[in-house]
Amino acid sequence: MIRAFALALLALAAPRAATANGADLPAEVVLQAFVKQEERRALLLLRVPLDLLASFGLPKRGPGYLDLGRIDERLKQVAAAAARQVELRADGATLAPVTREARISLLSDPSFRGYDTALAHLTGPRLPTDTDLFWNQGFFDAMLEYPLAGRAPLSIRVNVAPELGQRLKVELEFLPVRDAARRFVLTGGSGWIALEPRWHEAALQFAKAGFAAGTTLDRLIALLCIVAPFRALRGALVLAGAWVALQVPALAGAAMGGVGTMRGLGSLFDGSLAAVIFLLAVGNLAAPSQRLRFIVSALVGALGGLALAPSLDAAWQFAGNHAFISALCFHSGAALAVLAGAALAWTLLRQVFDRVLGGPLDVIVTSAVAGHLGWHWMIDRSHELEHALEHARRSDVIGIAAWLLLALLAGAAGFLLPRTWFTAARIPSLLSALKRD
Repeated sequence: MIRAFALALLALAAPRAATANGADLPAEVVLQAFVKQEERRALLLLRVPLDLLASFGLPKRGPGYLDLGRIDERLKQVAAAAARQVELRADGATLAPVTREARISLLSDPSFRGYDTALAHLTGPRLPTDTDLFWNQGFFDAMLEYPLAGRAPLSIRVNVAPELGQRLKVELEFLPVRDAARRFVLTGGSGWIALEPRWHEAALQFAKAGFAAGTTLDRLIALLCIVAPFRALRGALVLAGAWVALQVPALAGAAMGGVGTMRGLGSLFDGSLAAVIFLLAVGNLAAPSQRLRFIVSALVGALGGLALAPSLDAAWQFAGNHAFISALCFHSGAALAVLAGAALAWTLLRQVFDRVLGGPLDVIVTSAVAGHLGWHWMIDRSHELEHALEHARRSDVIGIAAWLLLALLAGAAGFLLPRTWFTAARIPSLLSALKRD
């Protein structure tokens, strides 16, 4: 009896859980919004698909039509919730809005194609109360007014349905008092975004974006494999410097056009990096040479710089009027991610693994685990890599080959650097050990 009761409760809860985590929603949920700043107020015009309002229990009639004659009170609650999930602030102070309009619109309504038509729609006549509209086949539209004490820079934060993550996007157009309109595509949980960023706000935003784009698990594992056989921190930073020295110009070149627009460039980098990790892990147990690692670091840096171009392109919308400093800070953040990754990898090896396992067992175990990961990543990503190469344009292939040739030449220049820049491997090669035996 108790088991049957528990199963019944589970059956009742399952649909609710599916709705809560977004399992019954489309792969991408798009909201539309306009923010119009005036001298003494700001207007937010917001359009939300009715799919997201299932939890509000809008009144219905018949087979599931919305009861538009009894819906006004519930729409005020939805507007209040929307004001809490799409927030505006001026000079660091969160603004309290007043709901000027909240209504339901047909799925075919095109008014949110522009600010003027959206405003005319929200101030015009509503749908007739006898309109047959299914509860999930339309839009909720709202107009929120935010009083302003003066002309202060505005910021926005979107926290609508955070469980959807990157699946939720807000297509926003900001209309400032004097400057030209700016368009944004925001994702849920993106934090506060300055609509008219000051130079330091743009700098911080792009530095964080560059650091986040350059900080991935496979990049850290690659750095771990590169520096594993060498004891001195200086040697680790030299190898990271080769990575950065090629990453910066490659990213700059891709950002100005060319191979950075190649579809599948991320797959190309991911697949190549997996192969590099596997080969480096094997090399750690054979005959590691820091000068050869200098070439590998330069090659990975060039390809990695090209792979960062889409992240920089996606961040341009937040640059405002500070394009140069934004690009500079993105480059700095991405470079810092490499240097910090190399320092972290060296610290883990020397201060943790070395103390627990002892040398040379720490290098052997680290390389074995990294090689295992690299092998599986290489197999898993081979299909995406093959697809990217099949659909690459000839100009893209030539551009990538040119950057790799430049990286190869720069890496080979490492053989001309002073010997004091490099350190010997911590363990003798296994081939040498076998010869001695």
